[in-house]
Amino acid sequence: MYTTLSPCDMCTGACILYKLGRVVIGENKTFVGGEEYLKHKGVEVVVLENQECIGLMKKFIEEKPHVWNEDIGEP
Repeated sequence: MYTTLSPCDMCTGACILYKLGRVVIGENKTFVGGEEYLKHKGVEVVVLENQECIGLMKKFIEEKPHVWNEDIGEP
């Protein structure tokens, strides 16, 4: 699976359920999800630390903090 951010708990579970062998993450500075659990379950986790992904998320959070906070469960 390729994803901009570290996978949330539900996506982490789906990766394990469907026996994905590798998850490639664009960046994990904005949000760290179930990376350690994936590794524990034998999934290869690759974090690219892609500057474009980091910039995209930074801009999104600055422009729409209410949407970001809702997505991550913050007030």
